[in-house]
Amino acid sequence: MVLSLFSGCAKPLLTCPRAVRIPEPPAPNQHPAAVLFATDRLREQSNDLAFNGDLNLSAIRVTYGVKCADPERTGRSECAKPIWWQGAMPSELDKDQFLAEIAAAKSDVVLFVHGFNYSFQEALDITVRIVERAGTTATPVAYTWPSQAKVSAYGLDYDRNEWTIDHLKNLIQDLVNALPQGAVLNVVAQSMGNRAALWALSRLSLPKDRLGQLIMIAPDVDTEVFKDLISRSGPFQRKTLYVSEHDRALQASRLLRSGVSRAGDAQKGYLVVKEMDTIDASPLKGGFSGHSVYDYSQLMFNDLGATLANKPVTSRELQACTVNSIERFNAEHGTQLPCVVYRLPPN
Repeated sequence: MVLSLFSGCAKPLLTCPRAVRIPEPPAPNQHPAAVLFATDRLREQSNDLAFNGDLNLSAIRVTYGVKCADPERTGRSECAKPIWWQGAMPSELDKDQFLAEIAAAKSDVVLFVHGFNYSFQEALDITVRIVERAGTTATPVAYTWPSQAKVSAYGLDYDRNEWTIDHLKNLIQDLVNALPQGAVLNVVAQSMGNRAALWALSRLSLPKDRLGQLIMIAPDVDTEVFKDLISRSGPFQRKTLYVSEHDRALQASRLLRSGVSRAGDAQKGYLVVKEMDTIDASPLKGGFSGHSVYDYSQLMFNDLGATLANKPVTSRELQACTVNSIERFNAEHGTQLPCVVYRLPPN
């Protein structure tokens, strides 16, 4: 497998066809919904099934359960139970009960692994937000590791993200084993969550017929490490990388990590990997940081939905752009390195 990163010094980095602006589509109706979760956070001393940012150092590191998530953060507590859930909510589950619910749902699974600066409840809310706004009927599952949920704790989050890898690896294996006949596991990771997800996947050998999509949004991962890990991440139907030139959080991360480029940061170059689609979200509005899932355009969620439905990039509302530095390298050296990046339309 040929993998390459080229940092273009000259502007523009891409040659794209003329862009046609697309109006922001309306977001679908969102509502509080049940989400299954697994976490290696420490449980708080309360009755509402809440977890803080400390490590669960008990003999059984991972807690399982089901809880209501509020994707719009309205503060509402009511939650319609899905047809697969018959018990009280919220509820802590043992591992066998949790996996039995995965089987009972009789659908594909979307496992979301959150990034830096997320609380437990925010991770659950984002999981439901992705599923509802992407328009998929897959069962939402949140994996939430001990983030401190504050910007100043980047270094501590980075270390605890490493601590969680084996727990996430075991969860992924268990989910695959518990899937109902014909269902697949989709993994969606954002920011630093990609680091744990890719390391976990690299340590597994999973069957192709149980894997759907591997979606990596704005990965806060060393680019060279990413290139190695993606080659060992398993036989997913498709692997998709979302990047942006305007992700200030990843640009700050690059500075914090001694100037090492991050896989999701396209400010200086585009990561193009064989057998993986690179999607450039730079034209879309993304809030001040360009990194928060709460600020993503509905066009982004529509494309996530198309990816989860396994629609090829050529049938979606994307522009096929050429990475200029790679094209020049191919011309100068007679190589055929992949050099196409697909760009979301401006809104």
